[in-house]
Amino acid sequence: MAQMSPTMSSFEPFVDAAEASQFVRLHPATVQRLAREGALPGHPLGNGRRRRWRFRISELQDWLSSRSNAER
Repeated sequence: MAQMSPTMSSFEPFVDAAEASQFVRLHPATVQRLAREGALPGHPLGNGRRRRWRFRISELQDWLSSRSNAER
């Protein structure tokens, strides 16, 4: 059995706006708008006007936690 390197064991894949929207329970267009505005952690792909956004669930989870803590 092959062993994974330390960098491979910590690898987290990106998800698209549709998957991210299911996690945060917002519409995909809202997720993309918040990412463009810098309010939601996201990673743009491409240099053109119509970038594709990708997200990490762990970053979205941290974002949700910070919002719920701020509302208390």
